[in-house]
Amino acid sequence: MKKLLFILPVLCAVLSTGAATLSFRSGEILAAELSTVKPRITNEDPLAFPVDFSRKIYAAIVVKVDAGRGISIHDYSLSAFGRTYPCIALRAGNNNFDAENWLVKRAEPGTRYTLLFVLDATRIGREKDETITLHAEFPPEESADLRVPFTNLGNRGFSTPGSIPGGGSMKELGK
Repeated sequence: MKKLLFILPVLCAVLSTGAATLSFRSGEILAAELSTVKPRITNEDPLAFPVDFSRKIYAAIVVKVDAGRGISIHDYSLSAFGRTYPCIALRAGNNNFDAENWLVKRAEPGTRYTLLFVLDATRIGREKDETITLHAEFPPEESADLRVPFTNLGNRGFSTPGSIPGGGSMKELGK
């Protein structure tokens, strides 16, 4: 009985940390954050992804890509309130986003990649936690959408991928 009482809290702790990532088509999402602070993007072409809204909020999704897979800015978009937002940049590890490096053909084992999006802050970013749909831009369509809980950092910059725990920092939907 004493062993059971000891094992139960340990098991609960392990199970609760298991929900800190979210599986998606390319691997695992470790963190999803919103921020009004624009991150540094090298080689950015302002005409590549024009926006028609005046207030911007940035969304970053930090992922671990499955072995043997690649990832590109053209693989995913975000959608909320009837609007779709393309991925505008990608970064590997703690490096800056680089608009010229839009494709990783084969992910490096252990490397974390971040997808960056720019969204309309008049529609998104009012709540501390928000759920936004991550949309895979390739078939099958019936499993293309995934609801992702984002943490709104407000006017603080994004967490560096290296500061995110190995088990992720995702919140459960609805909590």
